[in-house]
Amino acid sequence: MMNSLSMKTNVRHRRVRLMSAFFLVSFFVLLGHGLRAGDFELTVDAFVDQHCIKCHDARKEKGDFRIDELSRDLTDPANAIAWQDALDLVAIGEMPPEGQRQPSAGELKSFVKAVEGEIRRCAELATGDELVHLRRLSRSAMDNTVADLLGTRLRLSTGLPQDSEVAGFDNMAETLTQSGEFMRVYQQNARKIAQDVIDDGPDPRVSITQTADQLERGKAVETDGDTLVLWCSKNRGHVVWPSGFSATRPGVYRVMLEMAQSINTVQLENQVTSWGKKNTMRRDQSKRRVPSRPLPPGRRRHVSLLAATYPLQSVGGAAVGGRQLAQVEVGQEMSVLDVEVELEAGETFFVHASDCSRGVRSPWGQVAGETKLVGELLRVKQIQVQGPLVKAWPNPITSLLIDQDQNLTRSGLQQLLRRGFRRPVSPETLALYGRMYSFMQSEGMSAIESTQQLVESMLCSPRFMYESPFAAADDAHALASRLSYFLWNSMPDDELMSLASTGELLDKPVLREQVRRMLANPKSERFVIDFTGQWLGLRHVGDMLPDPKLYPDYDPALELAMRQESESLFSEILHKNLPVTDFLDPGYAMLNERLAEHYEIEGVHGNQFRRVELPASHPRGGLLGHASMLTTTSNGTRTSPVVRGVWILENLFDSPPSPPPPDVEPIEPDVRGATTIREMLAKHRDVATCNECHRRIDPWGFGLENFNAVGAWRTHYGRNGEGKSVDASGKTLRGEAFDGVVEMRSTVMTYVDRFTHALTAKLLAHAVGHPTTVKERIEIERIVDRNRDSGGRFADLITEICTSPAFAGE
Repeated sequence: MMNSLSMKTNVRHRRVRLMSAFFLVSFFVLLGHGLRAGDFELTVDAFVDQHCIKCHDARKEKGDFRIDELSRDLTDPANAIAWQDALDLVAIGEMPPEGQRQPSAGELKSFVKAVEGEIRRCAELATGDELVHLRRLSRSAMDNTVADLLGTRLRLSTGLPQDSEVAGFDNMAETLTQSGEFMRVYQQNARKIAQDVIDDGPDPRVSITQTADQLERGKAVETDGDTLVLWCSKNRGHVVWPSGFSATRPGVYRVMLEMAQSINTVQLENQVTSWGKKNTMRRDQSKRRVPSRPLPPGRRRHVSLLAATYPLQSVGGAAVGGRQLAQVEVGQEMSVLDVEVELEAGETFFVHASDCSRGVRSPWGQVAGETKLVGELLRVKQIQVQGPLVKAWPNPITSLLIDQDQNLTRSGLQQLLRRGFRRPVSPETLALYGRMYSFMQSEGMSAIESTQQLVESMLCSPRFMYESPFAAADDAHALASRLSYFLWNSMPDDELMSLASTGELLDKPVLREQVRRMLANPKSERFVIDFTGQWLGLRHVGDMLPDPKLYPDYDPALELAMRQESESLFSEILHKNLPVTDFLDPGYAMLNERLAEHYEIEGVHGNQFRRVELPASHPRGGLLGHASMLTTTSNGTRTSPVVRGVWILENLFDSPPSPPPPDVEPIEPDVRGATTIREMLAKHRDVATCNECHRRIDPWGFGLENFNAVGAWRTHYGRNGEGKSVDASGKTLRGEAFDGVVEMRSTVMTYVDRFTHALTAKLLAHAVGHPTTVKERIEIERIVDRNRDSGGRFADLITEICTSPAFAGE
């Protein structure tokens, strides 16, 4: 379909080859008359003969699809999914296609009822044996579980390959596999974590504070009173680091940086008499002029913390370092910034001002007879380091497992295994771990070393690595685990485990109360970040960086704000139990100063996100106006109505289009803005194989054309707005016309039930770890109906999902 405007969409598992079937099946669904369920196959055959065979048999095979080969046996899950998705297309008004006879309301209602009846009948016969019950913990779930269980900041996921995605989600059971290399790295991490939490040696925690005169520094760093001044540069020589510090052991360390950013080009540029290295000035102003644009008020920059082995190697005064540890936002006022970094034993870190506009000249300028740094600068006053971060020493896990006589405590081991395995531990399992400990003692290992081996073994056990491997509908511990990994992305707490042990958790009123309690817990923010990162693609914000020449104002601070806006809206709707419709048209936006500046919304000050009321005519607020989505659906230089349209169909309507045919020529945008993407797509739709899908996709993307590739508002194309005027009009297959995002948002609001259905399906799939089955999709309809009848609020929808038979595995 496209090259630079390629379709970046995740196609639903098991549906790729069925989508063309959905398209055609929905055709004869719509043309049918009121029928009984038993008439299903006869009716299908009749409509195929009358309306479909001429284009979709062995003679033509239009769209590479043959209707005569589509099975009517809905006891086959694949066939049933095809029929259910056909009805989904009907629900959003995309069938029958233009030019075909339209059925009456009565005809449509009766035939859809017959098809749904056949699907339900066959679903009742399904055994569910095709489901995968074993699901390994995802990377984020591993890390959260280790933190909650063992109280360490070290991560099991370090160095592991990324989990594969299905329909945007990376916690599906069938993709959470493990290779030999996976297990090798995983076991190394488990060993490191065991050594971190089981230790009775000297307290390794340190706390240092160093002022500017104590810090080590690279080149292009000058002193200004009690502050060090660094030139912002890609060159890692422009750095500072704490003198004499190195990590005493692997772990997480807290770094506090007292810093501010500034720019002095406006004040000093015209005063510079020569440029060059500090001791080799030369007159060359014409070729080496620095940028004269000051930083806007409130603009924040990012500063990198990079790891290096102590002592820092130096090449010509430039510090040599390795992997990036973290980034922190730095404002224009001197303040203390707090960040946590993971260091290996013997490592230190250095501070590097890497996020700024950069010239090709030397930073040094001669001003009034004095050599000064000129440009964007970072001012560092003080660095503090604390760590490794452990709540107590020795770690409470050590005290739990080893008594004062250096013996393993059976009760402590039982408690740890029960929490780690998220269910009661059998006497046989407990005895096995006891024998393992005795064997290691007999091999000459100390109590500490033997206990470290036990913790490592626990972390590598399938009972830890897999979520509810023995799940059943009446298994209260499996329900507790599923609930906690859904709403907390981590293990159950003591209250949840206790209710599972007594069986009370299986009572619906108790379960509802637990859902409300868990959503009110701060751990639910993990759910917010994890689910939005997958559903809305927030994890991919910044994957394709915008061209800095076209979008010079895009920086890491803005990129972070884009993600936080969507997370903040989700959190606001969830924790205040607001209507589901607030995702589409809330009448407010969640903003901080940086994002408000990007959106040209005045009166928002500070870095904290807060609710800002907006008029009904404002293009921002709902997901359709979020820069996170608008940026991830662009290609770094120009917008793509196709990708944006696909995003809407996939994420808001749960109705992804088919992937493009492999033999279609790509579309390359006209960067001058002389030819609009609408004009190019019009020619593209002349290709028969492209037309059907683009009629579905393009209108939704066109409605967002007033937003550029970084989500800023525009009225014209071209680099400086000198191109053609933006045309943001569109018309859906259902016939609704709109002009611009505000009118399109009103159109989308007419699909509220469809949106709620799509959101529910994604939430349920995320919760249970597999794409929804036919039986589950029938339950989703019931959930959506109950939620609508009770007010359509989001936290209530979550509760309905968690108390449904589909969630319980019934």
